[in-house]
Amino acid sequence: MNPKRRTPASSSHKAAALSFLAFGVIALGMVVALEFLDFRAGRHSFIFDNVLRLGRQEPAGESFQRDLATLLAAEKVAYDLFHDRSGVAHLKVDLAEPRFAGFAASLLGLVKKHGGLHQLTEVQGMKEQVVYLYQLRFDKRLTHVVLLSKRLAAKAIVAQPKAPASSAAKSAAAKARGGAPPRLAIVIDDVGYSDLVSDRLRDLGIPLTAAVIPDAPYARSEAQRLHEYGLEAIIHLPMQPKDPANHHPRDQFILVDSSADEIRALLQKAVTAVPFARGVNNHMGSRLTSDPQAIRLVLGLVRDLGLFFVDSKTANTTVAHALARDMGMRTALRDVFLDDVQSYEHASAQLRRLVEIAREKGRALAIGHPFPFTLDALRDAVPWLKQQGVEIVPVSEILE
Repeated sequence: MNPKRRTPASSSHKAAALSFLAFGVIALGMVVALEFLDFRAGRHSFIFDNVLRLGRQEPAGESFQRDLATLLAAEKVAYDLFHDRSGVAHLKVDLAEPRFAGFAASLLGLVKKHGGLHQLTEVQGMKEQVVYLYQLRFDKRLTHVVLLSKRLAAKAIVAQPKAPASSAAKSAAAKARGGAPPRLAIVIDDVGYSDLVSDRLRDLGIPLTAAVIPDAPYARSEAQRLHEYGLEAIIHLPMQPKDPANHHPRDQFILVDSSADEIRALLQKAVTAVPFARGVNNHMGSRLTSDPQAIRLVLGLVRDLGLFFVDSKTANTTVAHALARDMGMRTALRDVFLDDVQSYEHASAQLRRLVEIAREKGRALAIGHPFPFTLDALRDAVPWLKQQGVEIVPVSEILE
């Protein structure tokens, strides 16, 4: 018996069926692959979520964020939260001293629970508070910047009577200015922890000076943007404070026993991180600026770079300004802090005091921080400031 012969038509139908099957397998594979990519990326996947009902592995940063929201609600604390252009969450929490330790411990406990890492990058001590800045990383990526503000117990402040400036003193100040209006400058410290501060400073419409922390995550990009906006930048150089509990790693802070080579290296790194910087002011530094030998070494190296020096006056015992003048450097000394007490009302009152000092001395310098209430007070005060017969200038224009 002869085998059944295949006709051309039957072969053609079989090839078409195989081609259709192959095409279907390829198409199905592509659909499954795309669904899997969506599933892995955290997006909804019909196949993996609805058909296979596989559990999604939530990113550690997201699970931490969810538990953090629960913690904030349970503790009933006031906070500000926003996400910058890179998706990093910026959280600011303000707590009274008795509640601070418990909340901080709970927060860091959550970081550990979700497998994250925390780094204390700054401690800023001021009159009524201590501010702690943490960077949190999950899955080897910076996901959160947390600013914890500890409000210290209020102390009674006895106002000291202020002797009014004599007519002779006012005349002498006016004569020294050659009849020019009083000048005031405002420096905003701690720029570089967010990539949005430079935009807010630009939008104020006045020639502020921004002091940029060299090791902050957005230092270089913020300095570049400030330059593009026509705003002056200086280096906010970390220096050793008096409080030994404050965090001051040697590779970021100038210490009283730092060698000339160590200081030179830190300054060079700072100049690279903050391009277009015209000067330096001290971040912390209550101990270093009170040590004549140590601060003289620092000032000499700052002068060698062609930079001016602004004494932030973080301690009444500072000798930095006086030494800078003796060394022939261009320098200035802070007159008021805008936000040593954290409130809109206090910042507004300090701006009024700044104008009074400028009228008496011919020039005055304020230092503040990029807290929302400080920038709001500045924004609201701009029309009033422009009516006071004073000139707002970058800090480089009130140097001695």
